Amino acid sequence: MTLFEIVGAVARPDHTVSITWSDGVAGVVDFLPIIDRGGWFTPLRDGDYFVATMVLLAAGAGLTWPEEVDYSADFLRQVAFPNGLPNAR
Repeated sequence: MTLFEIVGAVARPDHTVSITWSDGVAGVVDFLPIIDRGGWFTPLRDGDYFVATMVLLAAGAGLTWPEEVDYSADFLRQVAFPNGLPNAR
């Protein structure tokens, strides 16, 4: 079960993605540490390719790139806010 859905995502050549979730929370995820692992991620090192090939999965379930490099909306939320949402009580 997905807790969050992505309603908007904008990839940038610097390997960051600005994401907005269905509850209106927005954050930025830096994919460069993942891409720097190499292997399947190597083609994504090209910033233009990273931007051009990103796809929002059906129902906002996550983001994907070629070679089935995909991340769930919930996982991306955790990456964007590893210490919880700012100002959350």
